[in-house]
Amino acid sequence: NVINHFFCEPPALLKLASADTYSTEMAIFAMGVVILLAPVSLILTSYWNIISTVIQMQSGEGRLKVFSTCGSHLIVVVLFYGSAIFAYMRPNSKIMNEKDKMISVFYSAVTPMLNPIIYSLRNKDVKGALRRITLK
Repeated sequence: NVINHFFCEPPALLKLASADTYSTEMAIFAMGVVILLAPVSLILTSYWNIISTVIQMQSGEGRLKVFSTCGSHLIVVVLFYGSAIFAYMRPNSKIMNEKDKMISVFYSAVTPMLNPIIYSLRNKDVKGALRRITLK
């Protein structure tokens, strides 16, 4: 048997199973609720509270600083959790297509590689250097 995937993750392995995989699929779904949906729900609830507090701030500069800090983190959270939820929290089909493989690569490799870029763009020196490079 050949796994039609870049690495051995449970949904890809289930595609090769000849037995009934319903109970395993339900276990993966339950783990997805605990490992993916619970944390992202807490994170988004926290951001809701932060944003509602920031909107009430009087200082425009303070608001900008908070949104700059929270925005970069929120981008990383949405990229990682969004792709992982899409990969694990949907009904399993017996056909592994290229889109499924790319989504797995996205949450396992692309998002961690983007972290330094996203977080370093908050640094004024990095922003200045990026502007100088792009304006030449």
